[in-house]
Amino acid sequence: MRRVLNQKCVTITAWLFDLYPSARGLTVWLIDGEGRKHHCYYNFTPVFYMHLSKSEERQLEALLPSLPCKVTLDHQVQKELYRNQEWDVVRVSVHDTLQLKTVIRQLERHFPHYVFFNSDILVPQLFLYSSGLFPLAFGEYQIDDNNQLVTWNVDDKFDASDYVLPRPTMMKLTNRSDFISPKHRKVFQLEMSYDGRTYSLEDHNPVDVLHAFNRHLQQYDPDIILTEYGDAILLPMLTRLSIEHNVPLLLNRDSTAGYFTTHESSYFVYGKIVHKDGAFELAGRWHLDIENSFMMGESSLDGVVEIARLTQLPVQHQSRATIGTCLSSMQLSWAIRNNYLIPAKKREPEDFKSAATLLLADRGGLIFQPKMGYHEQVAELDFVSMYPTIMVEHNVSPETVNCRCCTKSEVRETVPELEYTICGKRTGIVPSTLQTVVKKRAFYKKEKKRLKKLKDPRWELYDHRQNALKWMLVTCFGYLGYKNARFGRIEAHESVNAYSRDTILKAKEMVEAKGYEFIHAIVDCMWIKKDGATEADYEQLAAEISKTTGIDLSLEGIYNWVLFPASKMDPHLPTANHYVGFYADNEIKVRGIEVRRRDTPKLIKQMQGELLQVFEKAKSVAEVEALVPVALEKAKEFIDLLRSGKADPLSLVIRRHISQEADEYKNRSASAEVAKALDEAGIKLAPGESIEYILVDATGKKQPQKAIPLVLYSFDDGYDIEKYTEMALKAVETLLLPWGWSVERLRETLLGRRRVRQRNGTQTTQMDLMNTDVLSTRETF
Repeated sequence: MRRVLNQKCVTITAWLFDLYPSARGLTVWLIDGEGRKHHCYYNFTPVFYMHLSKSEERQLEALLPSLPCKVTLDHQVQKELYRNQEWDVVRVSVHDTLQLKTVIRQLERHFPHYVFFNSDILVPQLFLYSSGLFPLAFGEYQIDDNNQLVTWNVDDKFDASDYVLPRPTMMKLTNRSDFISPKHRKVFQLEMSYDGRTYSLEDHNPVDVLHAFNRHLQQYDPDIILTEYGDAILLPMLTRLSIEHNVPLLLNRDSTAGYFTTHESSYFVYGKIVHKDGAFELAGRWHLDIENSFMMGESSLDGVVEIARLTQLPVQHQSRATIGTCLSSMQLSWAIRNNYLIPAKKREPEDFKSAATLLLADRGGLIFQPKMGYHEQVAELDFVSMYPTIMVEHNVSPETVNCRCCTKSEVRETVPELEYTICGKRTGIVPSTLQTVVKKRAFYKKEKKRLKKLKDPRWELYDHRQNALKWMLVTCFGYLGYKNARFGRIEAHESVNAYSRDTILKAKEMVEAKGYEFIHAIVDCMWIKKDGATEADYEQLAAEISKTTGIDLSLEGIYNWVLFPASKMDPHLPTANHYVGFYADNEIKVRGIEVRRRDTPKLIKQMQGELLQVFEKAKSVAEVEALVPVALEKAKEFIDLLRSGKADPLSLVIRRHISQEADEYKNRSASAEVAKALDEAGIKLAPGESIEYILVDATGKKQPQKAIPLVLYSFDDGYDIEKYTEMALKAVETLLLPWGWSVERLRETLLGRRRVRQRNGTQTTQMDLMNTDVLSTRETF
């Protein structure tokens, strides 16, 4: 909506869609209720701070003429976070948004890093933090006759739970449907989909392809271009062709702006190498890459928008950001709103600790060993957002743990076991930002449940939003102890762990005092049972534990049966985080076993999934046991198919991530051989990227290659029957080992190779499932 205020100003009722630095400060794009796009400019001056001595300040003033744009200095009082002291600092105002990074880099050559504050924040974020605006903020925007944004009146909040959004137009750009990743291909055939139709750009002449691509963009003018591998492959390829053939692309709505790109990277985190593709962002419209956005994959566009609004990160940037970056953005915004200085680099070292304190502190959450095997009528109780709730309820934050402002009589409380103190004078930055996330997710979960019961399709919207927030809550604890976290500190991380251990131990004591059997617990989740206990009994127990611990404990459900399988390394040991079971409503929950793993071939997943479908009907462990012969029959169908050599090779594809460059591998593992084969074929992959291959000879004795990359595979290459059979047998063993069906026994039985010796020493005749209707399952493990 657009209305004239006077001769010099108009007001547009719209959503804030996009913004980026430009020669006129910031270029801002708005979308109104009719879908019309409006762009304007805002004269924004970014600032950062420096904490300098008088001599250093004189040195800074002397450097001003050498800087690439106008820079002005003045003094301002800001607060230092850890000491909570007011500091007199120099405010450095840079009067060209395009030169902010250059100015800071030049000054960093002359001053140490610890004098810089608020200096590594992107210009759009600085504007959003300081203005209080956020992506897709709905309100009235006033624009003068110079197309300058003058002011705004936003009837919206970044932390709102019910908000209205525009209906953006969307175009999907992909490589033609194929089973091979575009990263492993050299030839592409683009497809564009919009308005319910798909167009294929089949012409082999690159110039014609570029012109056709531009025609579609001009004709439809999408607000969003949704791609698969657009960041790494498709858009870089199109822009390269555009330059080579001198055909300008219409990817940007703003023809005066360039593309915003970053480099790919590989890094080590949580014990593995992770690869992140570089970004390829557009001006005036969004480019969202499904393959380069964790949040898009987990919660769709609904979740991306939810997090972008909450964190005040522009949507394109947010979609590619890590959860840690999103958390950090919320903390940066809070710090700026409350006049706290943000150090350019982490400054707080770990406190000195005695050896005794280290032994107590350097521990994680409490994980018990489960009672291995099948169990029936087991209740699962889950502490709701345990770690975030601990941070909020106990005021755990980097600056509040062992704070420097409280005397012994002023501290709020001490941390269990560790005797760390918690500040009693102020609420920390972490709980201040997390409490909004905790409350919003609770609201979304409640609405999802209510709407789902009413069969209202809007339940999916709330599910996407709560799922996006879930990942922020899951990550916030780890980020608190991350060495590079802006507001991270190991003592705060240790404190949360200590509170969690104390909570789960209190819960265990209450459970056992009430006569319940304690089956298993993982950090914030418990499995318990009691003969004759009803759902109401478990709900009452959960309420009592919640009251005692101060953290909500919910009944996730009661299992008809649940399995805690044995370790693959030692069949006498359980695995803490692997389990599968069916709730009373027949909903399945699976963690850690083959059907859930990403590196399991499709055929093995399908087989184990169908075995679980057999057991779905069982209401007790005895009924599961009675269905074992049916499961064995089903397993044999898959294994017979594998051993016939007629299984679809595409269902046997294995996916892994490489840990290093192809030429850095020294061993002859399947991953090493595949990485080298791809490299020789001209397909360059970085550490952390995925590979797809089919095993042809896992032993490496019969064929020169253990495995062949999918992109180089021919159906004549066949597959390693013995290795895939072994994988299948192990997947069956996961479910049947409690009744003595080990891989060895399964091989002897299902493959019909030799007589089976039972555990009691007696012999049975050779079991040929082609001629046997019933298999004994009474042996116990």
